[in-house]
Amino acid sequence: MRISTYWQFRRMESATEQSVHQMTLWQKRVATGKRVEQPSDDPVGSVHALALRDQIGQIDQYTRNIREARLFLQATEQAFADIGELLHRTRQVVTQGANDTNDAAAREALAQEIREIQRRLLQIGNQRPDGERYLFSGQTVHTAPIDVVGGVASYVGDGNPMLVNIAPDRAIAMNFSGARIADLYNKLTEIENNLISGAAAQLSMVDLQDIEQFQNEFNRYRGEVGVRLRELTNYEQLHLNRRDQLTGNLADIEEIDLAEAVSRLKQSELSYQASLQVFTRIQSANLFDFLRGG
Repeated sequence: MRISTYWQFRRMESATEQSVHQMTLWQKRVATGKRVEQPSDDPVGSVHALALRDQIGQIDQYTRNIREARLFLQATEQAFADIGELLHRTRQVVTQGANDTNDAAAREALAQEIREIQRRLLQIGNQRPDGERYLFSGQTVHTAPIDVVGGVASYVGDGNPMLVNIAPDRAIAMNFSGARIADLYNKLTEIENNLISGAAAQLSMVDLQDIEQFQNEFNRYRGEVGVRLRELTNYEQLHLNRRDQLTGNLADIEEIDLAEAVSRLKQSELSYQASLQVFTRIQSANLFDFLRGG
């Protein structure tokens, strides 16, 4: 039984089309570096890739949260450091003021320094590190936390923590209450009055101890900030490592081995050339060639 020329023609036409398809496919893969560009290229792999992208997206969100928390906590750490310096100077002023030999002019100069410390303290307490949200207002971030009326400071923030998720099972507070800053402001007012009146005993026996207590408190707060910052750094590194791993897994699914792809492209080009030559011969065959069995 002889195979018809038409059947041979259709067969070689199909083979040529398949060769063109394979060559085009590998040309595209070499150009893009992608093995999977649409779900039909690898349905199972596409499902797995989608799950990996979701995980990477979650990690990226945690990383953004960590950066936001770091901005607030670093500003808080600097604020507590600055307050620590103010308290150190306040202690020196109180010690000087407790000396009975100070005259009215000396006491006024010391009181003026306390007023300057108060001014700087209010700036620290009402700062906005990102230009929009107040650092010490709790969750009422658009309300200045320290309000001074008639020389008396009040804390008008809500004191609630701003929690951010930095891992699936871990949330961290990125802020501190400013209530004790308001208390310190009022304590400085008491010190100012005692300096002006020359209440040396009050300064040495009460005010000095109160300032030392504030120093201990803000040092403790600063230590807590340091602990949180270290935790942020640790989680950030864990997320970076995990993201690298997931990205590698995603590349294994979607990306090609370039050397292999180039080799496959060359094979498909050779296959195309061979099928094209055979197809051309069959296409040009005439009835005489067929009757001769050529």
